[in-house]
Amino acid sequence: MNIDKIVPKEVKNIICYEVKTIEDRKSSEQIVKMDFNENFAAPADVIQKIVVEACKDVDVRAYPPPKGGLAVKAIADFVGFSDCEVSVANGADEIMDLLMKAFVRKGTKVLVAEPSFPMYTFFAELYGGTKVSAFLEPDFSLNVNNLLSKADKKTSLLFVCSPNNPTANQFPESDIKKLLNEFNGLVVVDEAYADFASGSVLNLVKDYDNLVVLRSFSKAFGLAGVRLGYLVADKQVVNYVQKVTGPFNVNVLTQRIVALALQQWSVFKERIDHVKQERDWLLSKLKELKGITVFPSDANFLLFKVTKDNLTSATVKQRLETRNVLVKDRGHLPLLENCIRVTVGTRSMNQAFLSALKQTLEE
Repeated sequence: MNIDKIVPKEVKNIICYEVKTIEDRKSSEQIVKMDFNENFAAPADVIQKIVVEACKDVDVRAYPPPKGGLAVKAIADFVGFSDCEVSVANGADEIMDLLMKAFVRKGTKVLVAEPSFPMYTFFAELYGGTKVSAFLEPDFSLNVNNLLSKADKKTSLLFVCSPNNPTANQFPESDIKKLLNEFNGLVVVDEAYADFASGSVLNLVKDYDNLVVLRSFSKAFGLAGVRLGYLVADKQVVNYVQKVTGPFNVNVLTQRIVALALQQWSVFKERIDHVKQERDWLLSKLKELKGITVFPSDANFLLFKVTKDNLTSATVKQRLETRNVLVKDRGHLPLLENCIRVTVGTRSMNQAFLSALKQTLEE
């Protein structure tokens, strides 16, 4: 059988999003993992107790609450919205997938403020849509007028990541409001890192029926392995998303863990504040190094540019890896030549990274 004949063109053409695991790269237990923006400052002991409690309270022989109902109620109560304004999925990636399923078809355009998270493009193209790029300014600010000028009647979704991955800056609420007022489609604001920033546009959902705010439990709560993302939007938007969602898309353990974690928000908030302090400390130390330029951050990661002559971001990444420090090379993206993204870790992780970076720059 010729399998190619039954595969849609979009699937044939899509570039698989490859993620190398730590096992793929090294077997050493001394790895300093600062490439995926995981929150290792989150309270491991508290999380462990939550997971154990969740396992005691559920019967995995039964199907989970449909459409993530247990998690939906817990999240809705936490953020101050009704259940019908919240939808959950198996990670923020699946939320993006569901949005594309509901609002993208062949001929649809999806507008993205770039450079940004690559999965917006991945899912848009998977469902036959066309990604349209609107680049940030050289200082990484949002050029709202340029963004709006690229939209037309075929543009159904506009994605803005704020704080933006990988530039780490949060965009002003005034910029988001202008987009909401003038864009004739859904404005999706990805706030995966908002808990590390100074604000959120979540409450604007009450005033704008074309705003979708996307959130994740992977960053602030340190629950990346649990996989739970959610969106908050007008109930009509949520209804359409629910139509393309499977009945049992979020497992019962994840739902229970999330509900329990939200009950201990004060503990997680304390660790978030610690990450922000550690971010400022790491930023100050990077500013002291010659051969790089580091940018301000509103997230749990930093972006810096390699400026030393005859040294590239790719080379720095490779040299750091030989020293068991993993970072993300973003130098291939527009506006980010020779730039590297590094997660803010614990103090010991950050010190190990700084030591390795100093040695790399001095080679």
